Amino acid sequence: MMHPPTENCGPARRIAHLGWALCECAADIEAGSMEKAGRCLSLAMGLAAAIGDGPLPRLAAPMAYCLARRLIRPLVPAVADALIDPSDHLDRRCVRAARRSFFKLSPFPKAAVAVANRVILEAMENEKNVHVIDFAGPAAQPCQWIQLLRDFHSRPEGAPHLRLTIVHDDGEFLAKASKSLADEADDLDVPFQLHCVAAQIEALDFNDMHAVLGLKSGEARAIVCTLQLHRLLAVADDGAAQRFNQTASAARLQQMAASTSCPPTPSIIIGGAAACEDDDAAYRSPATPLGFVSPPLTTPPFQQTPPALTAFLSAARAAASPKVVVLVEQEANHNGVSFRKRFAEALGYYAAVYDSLDAAAAARRRPAAERAEVERAVVGEEIRGVLLREGARRRERHDRLQQWALRMEVAGFRKVALSYDAMWQGNDVLGRCGVGGGCESREHAGCLLLCWRSCPLYSVSAWRPDRGGSAYGIGCDYLPLSAPPDHLAVRG
Repeated sequence: MMHPPTENCGPARRIAHLGWALCECAADIEAGSMEKAGRCLSLAMGLAAAIGDGPLPRLAAPMAYCLARRLIRPLVPAVADALIDPSDHLDRRCVRAARRSFFKLSPFPKAAVAVANRVILEAMENEKNVHVIDFAGPAAQPCQWIQLLRDFHSRPEGAPHLRLTIVHDDGEFLAKASKSLADEADDLDVPFQLHCVAAQIEALDFNDMHAVLGLKSGEARAIVCTLQLHRLLAVADDGAAQRFNQTASAARLQQMAASTSCPPTPSIIIGGAAACEDDDAAYRSPATPLGFVSPPLTTPPFQQTPPALTAFLSAARAAASPKVVVLVEQEANHNGVSFRKRFAEALGYYAAVYDSLDAAAAARRRPAAERAEVERAVVGEEIRGVLLREGARRRERHDRLQQWALRMEVAGFRKVALSYDAMWQGNDVLGRCGVGGGCESREHAGCLLLCWRSCPLYSVSAWRPDRGGSAYGIGCDYLPLSAPPDHLAVRG
């Protein structure tokens, strides 16, 4: 049933109606009610225009674009196929500049880097030959590896012979990063070698990991995967990805879930009402405007690990045999088959992302055009990947820490609890971001959740191969430094 006219409503009520109209449109598209979906989309666009500027009205633009494309697809397939996909025509220079701005604006990539670098230093204590393999995310910048060089140089036992392998999708970016790192290594007099692989993680040959990553004997290895492993969850048949993993008993999976459970990503509550009138009662709550509420804790069914991810984790465990693996992922559930639920989750998640970028740009007095370019070329592209594509083409398949923990356990990895020092490094970055209390970190079961106004946006966890040989080992190791406290939270 349509909401009443909104001409005389205040901003908060219009925002609530905007969230409802967008989610109702997604539900109607999934149900095949295209005429009703069109009316909801028209209402949403009118509400966004009436509200004016702000994080949520700006977010409505890419969300509505995805809805419009999906609305046209079944009605006029020929027209839908002929429409230009903006993702195919993004200028690489603009994308590169937007990624650089995202790293500068958002405190979360910098916090994740600080934690990852600390984990690597702790794992490589007293090692003389170190190989760091970084499957770098889109926001990666040379400064993060320069800091790692400086950290190794400052070790009491002196710097090791350091080899760094960077896997990244931008060859020109790698060339510039290579020069910066070589110059820094010369200045620090650190023995250093760099190996660059210009490719997406899904394009690599996991059967020949030695050649692809330039592995050598006698080196201690660390692997960092930043916002990349979810790309290996893509499968041609999405229905098959939802089946239970038949290789493990249900009791064993429940035990693993209980040992690694973590708070799910909250759904956003807009204007005092849920942004999406989802059928699931977990998404309903009488919260305040722009508050966030977590659905009740549940244990989602463990999904069968796709072949690409299985191959990667198997190669990482057997061929690379790392001392530590650092995993950074979006803390969101964008891997489901249901478009309606995926859209509702994305609306809440990216509302928090947009809000954090808005606050960061204002705190740093950055031009609105810079923030807008980040929203268009970085976050907007991610949104299109979540909502527009299906099957093997849908690479933006974010999942929550709980699911990643289950996958890592099944693949034969054992969790390494982040040390107090590692978490402090992340907290320190968030504390100095200057956005007035929105940035938070939350320790959970030895991992770290990076949050905006209580909404988890990213998770950082550490793993090592289970030397016991069991593919289903459950437990938790600790890094050499002091163990983390029961609860650690800092507001920036």
